[in-house]
Amino acid sequence: HRDKKREKEKVKEKEKAKEKERDRDKEKERNWDRDKEKERDRDKERNRDKDKEKDQEREKEQHKDRERVRDKDRDRDRDKDREKNKEKEKEKEKEKEKEKEKEKEKEKEKDREEVDQNKEKDDVMKEEEKDREKIKDKEGDKDRGEKEKDKEKEKDEKKERKEREKERDDKKKKEKRSRTPPRSYSSSRRSRSSSR
Repeated sequence: HRDKKREKEKVKEKEKAKEKERDRDKEKERNWDRDKEKERDRDKERNRDKDKEKDQEREKEQHKDRERVRDKDRDRDRDKDREKNKEKEKEKEKEKEKEKEKEKEKEKEKDREEVDQNKEKDDVMKEEEKDREKIKDKEGDKDRGEKEKDKEKEKDEKKERKEREKERDDKKKKEKRSRTPPRSYSSSRRSRSSSR
């Protein structure tokens, strides 16, 4: 009877020990699961931090790129402006040169006209001198009747001279038309020739 009791107690103790073992195992498993969960959370946190860093890096790079593009654009605009200003300066220089050339041409034209006028005066004076010489010669060695003839001749010569002068004037007018001198000069010449 006593043995049976002891047997029962032993069985009970074994059962208890097994129960404890099972509880310990369960606790271990729970702890292991908890640790795993914590580890997972830590990994997630680490990954989140890494992602944040990556995002920040990306943002920095994008910002740098934007800055570079802005700088390039600014430089390009500055270069364009510089080029435009250069072109404007060149145009101004060209205009100045053209003006100078025009002035030179005007001066040349004035000089040419002065030379023409002087030549014309000289020609007329020479003609008159020649005529006077001829008249003196003829008057010196011819009598009255011949003087009458000389007067006729002189009239004819004057006519001829006038015709020659007219031809010369016409020729000059034509030349002037082709040269097209300044208006003020040509109009004064025209009025002078018409009064003649």
